[in-house]
Amino acid sequence: MKQIFFSFLSVLLLVSCSTDVDINAPYKKTTVVYGLLNADENGDGVTNALDTQWIKINKTFLGSGDNSVHAAVRDSSEYRDEEFLKKIVQQIHDGQVVNEFPLHSTEVSNKSLNGIFYAPLQTVYYFIPPASGLNQSDTYKILIEFTDGREVSATTDIINFGQFMWQSPQAGSTISLARIISGSTNVNYNTNVIVKWYPATNAEIYDATLRFLYTEFVYDNPDWTGTPLSVTNKHADFYLGTTTSAKRTPSGHLEVYFNGQAFYSFLESSIEKNPNVRRQIGTFENEKTRCFEIRLGIGNDILADYISVNKPSTGIVQEKPLYTNVSNGLGLFAGRGTALLPSLSLVSNNNNGVPQVGNLLAFFQPGIVDLNFCDPNPTSDYYCGQ
Repeated sequence: MKQIFFSFLSVLLLVSCSTDVDINAPYKKTTVVYGLLNADENGDGVTNALDTQWIKINKTFLGSGDNSVHAAVRDSSEYRDEEFLKKIVQQIHDGQVVNEFPLHSTEVSNKSLNGIFYAPLQTVYYFIPPASGLNQSDTYKILIEFTDGREVSATTDIINFGQFMWQSPQAGSTISLARIISGSTNVNYNTNVIVKWYPATNAEIYDATLRFLYTEFVYDNPDWTGTPLSVTNKHADFYLGTTTSAKRTPSGHLEVYFNGQAFYSFLESSIEKNPNVRRQIGTFENEKTRCFEIRLGIGNDILADYISVNKPSTGIVQEKPLYTNVSNGLGLFAGRGTALLPSLSLVSNNNNGVPQVGNLLAFFQPGIVDLNFCDPNPTSDYYCGQ
């Protein structure tokens, strides 16, 4: 009986010592696509052939040993040109393909060196729209065919700005962050500043930002005398909030609210205080100091779903589902856009022609006054030339 037991134990030890477990499944290429089509990609307010569309096409990889070593090899995540049979973007109108744009490859060197993947070079793909630009009423489909028989595709609409309109503020006006009581120099901050607009077609999500423009003059002394050591145009972006198409008001517009004092507190905390630095508010144009822009980052429903799925988890379950709209692959092919309301002034006049200087005086309150802002308007009490 003992002999049988020891013989059985010897077999178990032999098996356990000679069996290797391979945790890697057989290697399978999976294509990863990221592309956000934007009818006005270069942000000049005109949809035309200058709005080159950029798309990333990569692949997953699997290797034995340390995969971080494989990640540093460029061929692990990038395809070779000879692996493609076709890579195009199709324009689809009423269900019919009316145009095809071949995807061209180019190499850029702007990839961060801080990641685990090969850098700084990377291959990206692009196509140039016709002179009329992308048709905002059509859909677009990316189609990738490989020599091994695989086919990857995804379809999206794009943001249509035909119905978009700013309601408040409007072009040429300003945004009232602070005000003063008549006959007083005390600043009262507006606690319910509102930005309104009529939404674009095919747009689901909006990110609103207030951009403040200024110029920084660096001197070698706190009196700001002599020639500046440097002059740099800068901006600070104050996030206003996010809203979606589901939050339209009964009148059909969308809106975000914020506290005017929060904007000045943001500047005070995010800009370095330096006695040798003087900062000019915006630029003086058409008899006004113009220093504000309102910017809307806009996404279609596909991009909105992707953002929703990937936002930070707040519950007990931390595992996130994988979102993709790429058929036979992974990634995101969606539509985005940017709406810009530029050249908003620092000071405006009320209906009686009286200047509303609350925005200006707020720069000279305790704390933020140490940032040394000044007004380029030569008629201002805070003129930079004085």
